[in-house]
Amino acid sequence: MSAEPAIRLKHNTIKPARLVEIAFAPFTGQFSQKDIAVEMNLPYTLPLISCDIAKTAWVLTIFFSNAIRYTPQWGKLSVRAMLENGLMRLSVENSGYGVPLEKLQQMFERNENPDSPDFGQSLALLLAREIVEVQGGTIGAVSELGVMTRFYITLPIDQTGEKI
Repeated sequence: MSAEPAIRLKHNTIKPARLVEIAFAPFTGQFSQKDIAVEMNLPYTLPLISCDIAKTAWVLTIFFSNAIRYTPQWGKLSVRAMLENGLMRLSVENSGYGVPLEKLQQMFERNENPDSPDFGQSLALLLAREIVEVQGGTIGAVSELGVMTRFYITLPIDQTGEKI
């Protein structure tokens, strides 16, 4: 009996800007309603990334969902794509409350204690971590209390040279 991967991937190539556009589209109205300024720094000249487009877009929707929830009215959202150490780095940063360091360190971890008040929280981020890591990438977050929170992923760039 062979073990099959828990997460099945359908790899394809896509421009980082297009991937962000797919993930951000459902949230456009919500950011507008809260008067949140949106800054996109997604150079179209960046290389293609190789990923499961639907699953990776879903990971980005988690970042956007958290940003809409935790960014105060008239706040700011900044989305960036850039090459970093041979990988594509996509980041979603929002102004606002920030995340305490102890919570930040546990954000992508499984809480096994059913008596904990945090039990069951961050399940989406836990699944997001698995999706990104199975594609050869990384996921993380940094925060400064009262200033900002930035979630990011890194993904492999496409090595085939194919264009979309």
